[in-house]
Amino acid sequence: MPKCIIDGREAEFKPGENIIEVAKRVGVEIPVFCYHPGLTVVAQCRMCAVEIEKNPKLQTACSTPAAEGMVVHTTTPKVVQNQKAIMEFLLINHPLDCPICDKSGECDLQDNSYKFGSPYSRYTEERRTYLDLDMGPVIKKNMNRCIHCTRCIRFGDEIAGIHEMVAVKRGNWTEITTLNSKELTTEYAGNYADICPTGSLTLKDFRFKKRSWFLKKTATVCEGCSRGCNIEVQEDGNTIYRCIARENLEVNKYWICDEGRFNYHYVHDSARVLEPATKGATAASLTSTTWEQGLEVARNVSAGKKVVFLVGSDLTLEEGQQILDFAKSKYTSAPVYHFGTPTVKTTQEDGEADPILKMKSKTSNLNGMEKLGIKPFDPSFTGAEVAIVFRGGRAKLPELKSMKRIGVGVFNLPQVESYEAILPSLSFVEKSGTIINFQGKEQKLKPAIRPLGQSKAIAEILMVWANGGKKA
Repeated sequence: MPKCIIDGREAEFKPGENIIEVAKRVGVEIPVFCYHPGLTVVAQCRMCAVEIEKNPKLQTACSTPAAEGMVVHTTTPKVVQNQKAIMEFLLINHPLDCPICDKSGECDLQDNSYKFGSPYSRYTEERRTYLDLDMGPVIKKNMNRCIHCTRCIRFGDEIAGIHEMVAVKRGNWTEITTLNSKELTTEYAGNYADICPTGSLTLKDFRFKKRSWFLKKTATVCEGCSRGCNIEVQEDGNTIYRCIARENLEVNKYWICDEGRFNYHYVHDSARVLEPATKGATAASLTSTTWEQGLEVARNVSAGKKVVFLVGSDLTLEEGQQILDFAKSKYTSAPVYHFGTPTVKTTQEDGEADPILKMKSKTSNLNGMEKLGIKPFDPSFTGAEVAIVFRGGRAKLPELKSMKRIGVGVFNLPQVESYEAILPSLSFVEKSGTIINFQGKEQKLKPAIRPLGQSKAIAEILMVWANGGKKA
């Protein structure tokens, strides 16, 4: 492979790679604002300018491909002077509202100002200000903080496939806004907040809720569809505050849809069943009970009856196998089927729901259920008296006529008022396990929070159920 020298370090590179990416691999940080690896290069912020030997002028590292024998310097007096000048220029209009800005603690402007800027400013004029129009339910705009990097405009045009962000006016009064001041319509609007290097575009859902440095971060996988986008779940005090995209160039690149981003809200839904609940002989609705009584009702309802097991395709491979083993050992002739997205029963019926990320299957492990040999459930099935329904929180419950029902998993009360018993289990952010996406890639769920309420792992529930109320 060709090689170049960056700050005295020898670096190998692939033809066409720019200096920023090559420098990153050898541990050299080049500050950027307008550059993003998932977007086209515009080289307009000039923050990444570096000195290249045999070249009389500074060159922007984002737009300059590495070349064999090239010698690059990122800390010479000329480079440092440019960095300080750029930071002074970008900060002349920037408001001093870091203490109340949601981007504080993860802001590129803060970081680069501290590392590469000057503590002094010569600017004494009045700062510009804007009145911001509403941009819809996802994004809050604060144009006063904008540095005109145009990442948002390029994301809309190149990734979201919708020309809805534009720059109007000129010079000092340039404003980034939506076309004709309309609300954002893309279903990927949350990415605007992710890629904005300042607090100009922030998530309304996260606004003023938690400081970024308090959040604990867990790398896991989205359960929103069969793509299995890589995400980072951020929590504090066992409460999830935000989910953001995590880079995986083979699956979701740098992005995530809004449906997957905000899917976690059901985990903390006040209607979620977090304690065992049963419906007695005279009761019209479910009432909370103990685990012992809940399991006893489940055993009694299913004892001596024709049983069918329904497994949500939002469960992990491990959970699916545990259910298969339990059904085989305790209900020998009981069939096991999977359910999830009514319109997508097999991987052959799955496909892209849009040209970006979304898939037709709205559960993450349809492929995994098929690999376990579990067949899809047919709503016309009538060969059982009792259905034991396992669900991870995402799968859509099938209509079950003339069957008594027992639920094991994640349910909301309005969904299951007709069930005989509910045994609460773990959502995708409360457990570990394996899922297989539509590409056949195995990916791992990791627990971000402790189980809420009295929820237990499916393995533990089945173990106690199989042992007559006593743990093995």
